[in-house]
This record gives sequence, C-alpha cells and structure tokens, in this order.
Amino acid sequence: MFVFGTAEDVFTMAVRIEENGHAFYAGAAAKSGDPETKKLFEDLAQMEAGHIVSFKKLRGSLPESALSAGVWDPEGLAESYLQATADTHIFTVEAADSRLSKITTSQEVLNMAIQFEKDSVSFFLGMKELLPDPEGKSEIDQLIKAEMEHVKMLTTAAKNLSDAGIAGIA
Repeated sequence: MFVFGTAEDVFTMAVRIEENGHAFYAGAAAKSGDPETKKLFEDLAQMEAGHIVSFKKLRGSLPESALSAGVWDPEGLAESYLQATADTHIFTVEAADSRLSKITTSQEVLNMAIQFEKDSVSFFLGMKELLPDPEGKSEIDQLIKAEMEHVKMLTTAAKNLSDAGIAGIA
C-alpha cells in the first residue's frame, strides 16, 4: 500500500485518545478513596481536556492540503503501526469503564494509567512521523512531552502510594 488515510484521520484518532483519557481520569477520580490520588486524577482529566483543545487547534491551523492529502506509506508500515496501536490501546471508554469496575486498589488504577500514557506517547511519536510536512510537529512534540510528564506524575504517585501503604478504591 502506498497511501494510508490522511493527516485528518490521524488527528481524529489523536483527539479520540485524549477524549478517552479524559473520561478515564474523571471516572478514576470519582472512584478514588485516597484524596491525593483523587486530586491527581482530577488534574489529569483537566490536562487531557486541554490536549483535546490543542489537537483540534493544531488540526485547524494546518492547510487543507496537508489534512486531505494521503499519508505516503510505501511499505504499509504506518497503517500497520497505527492499527496495532489502536487495537491494543487500553484506553477506550468501554474498556476503561469495564476495567475500573473490576479494580480494587488505587495502585491498579495508577498502573493502568501509566500504561495508557506510555501507549499514547508511542502513538503520538508515530503520528508525528506521518505528518506530510513539518507544520505541527513542534506542537505534537509539546504534547508528547506532556504525556511523558503524565507518566512521571503517575509513577511518582504509585511509588508514594506504595510507600504509604494506601490501597483503597471507593
């Protein structure tokens, strides 16, 4: 395959990932029994909402030709990569709701969130490589850095929770 979708398609997937992340963090905050973890999840939900706005703004700033042109993919790698990422991404609203209903500790929620953020970084790195021109790549770099900061925040919270021996989920 020589052409895979459009940059518009890639941005649509990115916005959906952020929407799912927002829904997950809002749900996790509602379930959290630990005030610090609850606040962390509320903050992350707000950050994901900001990322939605950023991706929509970035998409809106690109020329129509950049959004509507197919992404050159002579070996079919981009299509395979994005499909595999989408298929294995743990953060769909349905999957998150299902997993949250089975989770009994804040540590489990934090671990799931860490994996989601790592998957998101991977997706956005691939997304950046697919953009047909340099426009937007620096903005995506900023979003990647923000997702990496989320991993750091979540990892620190998981360590602190473990050290404190706090386990509860409401």
